[in-house]
Order: sequence, then structure tokens, then C-alpha cells
Amino acid sequence: MPRKTPFILVDVFTSRPFGGNQLAVFTDGAALSPNEMQELAHEMNFSESTFVMPPDSSGARPVRIFTPWREIPMAGHPTVGTTWVLASRGEIALASALVDATLRLGIGPVTVTVENIGGKPDFVWMAHREAEFGAKRDDRERVAKALGIAATDIRDDLPIQAVSTGLPILFVPLRTVDALARCSSNGAALTALFETVAQMQPVYMFVANESGDFAVRSRMFAPHTDGITEDPATGGAAGPFGAYAATYRLIDPAPKASFAIHQGVEMGRPSEIHVEVARKDNGAFAIRIGGRCAIVGEGAMFL
Repeated sequence: MPRKTPFILVDVFTSRPFGGNQLAVFTDGAALSPNEMQELAHEMNFSESTFVMPPDSSGARPVRIFTPWREIPMAGHPTVGTTWVLASRGEIALASALVDATLRLGIGPVTVTVENIGGKPDFVWMAHREAEFGAKRDDRERVAKALGIAATDIRDDLPIQAVSTGLPILFVPLRTVDALARCSSNGAALTALFETVAQMQPVYMFVANESGDFAVRSRMFAPHTDGITEDPATGGAAGPFGAYAATYRLIDPAPKASFAIHQGVEMGRPSEIHVEVARKDNGAFAIRIGGRCAIVGEGAMFL
């Protein structure tokens, strides 16, 4: 007889079903081997799937995150979506209107905060660790060609640069939403941007609306790193983007800046990621990202 392992499907960074970024949360990760986790994530073929373990001695919930190709140390929409599922199932007790909990990811403990109404989750925040900035790239024409756009579509007053709060992302600043729409996800072309496999990073293109309220439209391609042609919502990029935006004065983080990132529009899966950035006394940034979710299904996979 086949073994069964239960899962819950949740759409993340959306308040309505069938928008946002899909996530499969396997609620009995302790019964699975790492190879089985990878096989299940490949079978689901979402940007990520998560596998929840029993609480450790500190009360934190270990969570493993897999793309269709590999295990990764952190990601945003899996963290927010898994927290929403645990709170909905009563595994994070919602004893007050604002509840903090800890998930233990590959990068270590991560604080999540659940805002709830009547004991049901209404909004989930994920704290990001301090951002680390990589080298700036000066090959604007090469990057543009890999994305299928012109070099003039890329802003020259902002850097093409990798930033990480646990997973490095290459940020590419574009001038217009039209340029963003013309970007194409080509695995071979994106692979050619990097000298080695170890150096490869997902590529995140964004357009910043700086007139009126600051807001962002974005897309993220990772066919070359994770088999993800395009991601509808990338919380693991939203955090480091907050640090990028503050560093290059797109926002003023003193005392705090708040804005929204809209992603997934071109895919027909519109997502809204909220970002908060505050400057700390040491000059670094306290960052958190958040949003709403919708549980859309549940079932079991056979092994």
C-alpha cells in the first residue's frame, strides 16, 4: 500500500483565491526523507513547497523549503504562507490580536508575526535579517540582451546589483512598465550572465513609481537557478529590495518607510507584497515583508 503524506494549498500575497503565488505546505515533514521532499516539490512544480517539522525544544517550528530543483535556505512566500497555514490550523495559538512566532529555516530562526481577527489570521509579517550587498555589474548591454530588452530600458542612475537577506537576488532597475512587460525569461541567456553555476542568481526586474506614493512593479525570473520560468511573488527579494531602495534613496527609512510591491501581473496572478524598512542605530536596516493569503485546497500525495 502506498504511504500518504498530507498537504495544504495556499495562495500567498493575495486576499482572493487563485491569485498570488501558489504554495504546497506538507504538514508532516518528519515522515519524509530529503529525497522524497525534493520529489514532491518537483511533482507540485510550484516556485516552492514547504515541509513542516514538529516544534523543537525552543518551540520554534523547523521548516524546509524546496524549489522544483533544490532546497533553499530561505524564501518569503513559503514563510508567510506556511505561517498562515499553521495559524489557521491552531498550531500557532492566536491568543491575542498580534502574535509572534518563530520558524527555523535554513538560515536560522526567523520571526513571523500574525495579525488576526477573531482568532483567524488576517495578515502575516516576516522579519528579514540585515541585507548584504554584492558587487555592482557594469555590463548593462549584456544584461539587457539576456532579458530581451534594450540597454536604454535599464536605468543608468541605479546599479545592477545583487542583494541578499539569505538568498542573493540580482536587481535590475528598469525605466518603464512597458520595458518590464517586454522582458522574457530565457534560461540559456540568463545562465550566460554568470561565469559559474555557484555564481548564478535569480534576476529581479523592477520599476519604481516615485511620483506620489512610492510603489513598485516587478517580475522575477529563475529558470537558470531553480527551474522557475517566472515567479508570481518573491518575498525573498522584497526584503533585500527594501534595503536597496533605502540605500539608493528611493525611500527614506528614517524613521520608517512602508510601500507595496505588485508582482505577477503579467502572469495573471497579481500579488501584493507589503514592505517596511526602518534605519537602525548602527546604520543598517530593519526589514519585514508581509501580506495576506487564501487557502484553496488540501489533499494527500502517495509515496
